[in-house]
Formats: sequence, structure tokens, C-alpha cells
Amino acid sequence: RVAALLSGEVDVMEPVPLQDVDRIKGTGKFTVLQGPELRTIFLGMDQKRDELQFSSVKGKNPFKDKRVRQAFYQSIDIEAIKSRVMRNAATPTALMVGPGVRGFQPDMNKRLPYDVEAAKKLLAEAGYPNGFEVGMNCPNDRYVNDGPICQAVAANLARAGIKVNLQTETKVSYFPKILRRDTSFYLLGWTPSTTDAHDSMVNLMATPTEKGQGQFNLGSYSNPKFDELTMKVQTETDDQKRNAYIREAFKMHQDDVGHIPLHQQALAWGFSNKVNLVQLPDNRMFFKWITVK
Repeated sequence: RVAALLSGEVDVMEPVPLQDVDRIKGTGKFTVLQGPELRTIFLGMDQKRDELQFSSVKGKNPFKDKRVRQAFYQSIDIEAIKSRVMRNAATPTALMVGPGVRGFQPDMNKRLPYDVEAAKKLLAEAGYPNGFEVGMNCPNDRYVNDGPICQAVAANLARAGIKVNLQTETKVSYFPKILRRDTSFYLLGWTPSTTDAHDSMVNLMATPTEKGQGQFNLGSYSNPKFDELTMKVQTETDDQKRNAYIREAFKMHQDDVGHIPLHQQALAWGFSNKVNLVQLPDNRMFFKWITVK
């Protein structure tokens, strides 16, 4: 796609690989428009099965223990991922929604500190002083640098004694697998289509039900109180009360370490200087807002 843009075969392409941004800009004939995206990239963990699949642990599920989930979280060097993997084209996050989403809570957007020794201590307290092995599923062609992100996460976890057996694959085979919940540990990205926090709450964090709630909560994180708050957010019309429910739910999810938020990735669209266009944070490109000089 980059070659097609540079040769003039196409006038617009996205996403621009991070390693090609400077090369495209340097020609003087093309523009790379970069900006924040509403999509949040995060890690999920199987918290439902009594025995964890694809793991060296038999007879139980380590991810049912909050200390293990927190240990995984605190093992991840998010600043290194931002600078080395994402080339600073990412915004680390502690929430499952980003700025620009209604209900985002900036004062709650503080990650647990990166602390390998604290992670080791938590694992030991949970009964895994020598760590354990676990499988991890990851796409390699869906999100910006998704494969390298997972490789970095695996390397980080190794420092805490966790051996990650990483399987990266094309999105064509990846999504059918994880949508069957045939995974123990996975990477996913989510853009709330309504640009409202309730979208992420009901799809990613609420307990899965046959009615469709929690359909992308693939690790089956479950907290009945969170579910109650999700329903209140759905029906409450008073903005102040609604925001209070969102805050309470987000705090609950953070305290539970229901997921491990990583970052909001940045958009990068490349286009010829003879083109004008409008970039939206939901990464949708509308032809009606594209003009050719």
C-alpha cells in the first residue's frame, strides 16, 4: 500500500505503518495525517473456566485470583511499548475508554505502576513463586503493531517468571477463535461506536448473557454490581447521576483488574498533496469529505 501511494497508483491509504511515516513525509509530495483514535487496545484473561486452558497449571485457573491479574498488569512496561514498539504513536491508558468518549474520567486515568518485583511478590502470594506457563493469542494484521505489542508483553512477563506461549496469526483465523472464547489470554481493540462509555461497559465488561450483553467480554469478567451500574447508565437521563454511575463502575473494574488496558493507538492516514480530507477519531473515512484539487 505504501508503494502504491508513492508510485501514484492510489491517492489515499491507511493505516500508514509507523516505520514509513517519515519516509512518506520526506518526499514532499504526500501528507501523513496523524491524530488520536478512540480505539483502546487491551488484554483480556479467561476468568471463567475452573481450569485454565493452554497452561502449565492444572486443576485451577490462576486468572480467577486478582493478585495474578494485577501481577500481569504490573509486569508490563507500557512506556517501553509506547516508545519502542509504537514509536510514540500511542497514549497509555488505565481505562477501557479514551479521551473523546462521553464518560471518560481523566482523573481516574492513572495506571498501576510498572513494578516487576511487586509482580513477583503478588504471584508468590497467589501460590506461583516460580510463575507458570500460559498461552496467548494475538492478531498480527488488525491493529497498529499488534504482533510486536504481544511480543513485548510476553518479554515483560518473562521477567516476572511467566512463560508466555505466544500465537500470532492473521485476523481471518484469530477472530473466529477468540469469539468462541477458545483462549486464555488475548489482545483486543475496541472503538465505542456510540462514542459513549456505556458501549464499552455493556460490550466489553458486563457479564456475558444470551441477550447479547458482554458479547466481547471474551474472558468473562463478571461483577454483578458492575452489571447493575451498567443498566443504570443505560437508563439514567440525569447527566450528573449518570456520570457518577460510570465513575463507580470504572473504579470497580479497575479494583478488580477486570482487564489490562494498554493504550489508545494513533491514526495515520497517508495521502497525496492534491487531496484534502477530514480525519475522524473513529477512523472512518467518508468520501463526501474528501476533495481532489
